[in-house]
Amino acid sequence: MTEQENFSMRYWNYFCALEQDLKKVSRFIEFSSDNMSTHSIELTRLLLSSCSEIDVIFKEICSLLDENSSVENINQYRREIKSLLPDIINEKVNVGFSGLDIRPWQNWNGDKNPNWWRSHNNVKHQRNIYFADANLLNTINAISALFICVNYYYKIKLSGILNQNLNFSDVTRVLKSQNNFIRFSNNEYYDKHFLV
Repeated sequence: MTEQENFSMRYWNYFCALEQDLKKVSRFIEFSSDNMSTHSIELTRLLLSSCSEIDVIFKEICSLLDENSSVENINQYRREIKSLLPDIINEKVNVGFSGLDIRPWQNWNGDKNPNWWRSHNNVKHQRNIYFADANLLNTINAISALFICVNYYYKIKLSGILNQNLNFSDVTRVLKSQNNFIRFSNNEYYDKHFLV
């Protein structure tokens, strides 16, 4: 199977489905500091789904960067990403219409995993105790982190298929992400004619 035959938009499409669900949540819960501890069954679903997808996409990214990669967990992803793709750590995104600025991977500047990832594990393994960790703040961070990962995946994948180093404005044009609910804060990642 050639690289082009192996190319799929499934990761982007899945992210967009989660993003749309988060956007619907914003109709009922204002994305403000007063509400970041709000938790619910829907936020639990979004947190668990987005972190599960992060797990999948990081395995893909690491195998694209190193075909011998055998990463299996967040600590191994952190080591490989810090070594091979360190720019991902400081990426910042804007969420929603309230202009929230999120840096979901910033804890990787040290040797700690993000708080939202630890909360995800708590909810995943001991939901009866940690149900409140499936809150708005952790969910926004997880879906924002997934947005970054998916964009990096397509940048790497498309660069390989086209045999040239693409920049993020190329990727966001292909993904048609200029009007997303979650966007990169760096306007250089978007074509100029899309800026408002």
